[in-house]
Amino acid sequence: MKLGNGHISMKHFMVAAKAGYATSLYEVKRGLVNGLVTKADYEETIRLYEESSSELKSEQRDKAAAKYPYDPMKR
Repeated sequence: MKLGNGHISMKHFMVAAKAGYATSLYEVKRGLVNGLVTKADYEETIRLYEESSSELKSEQRDKAAAKYPYDPMKR
């Protein structure tokens, strides 16, 4: 991104988000706002992110998430 390759960076973020990585989903949303990602690509990324996340759901993970909440805005 810093080198001016925003579209390439967004493709990498979309792949990671589709695999269930929340921070990458946030970056894709920023790409949508900045015009680097189409609305259709963003919607597909969200759909696949949710599918991936649902596959990883478990009672143990839910307990850990409740105890240690994750906020992608905090860095």
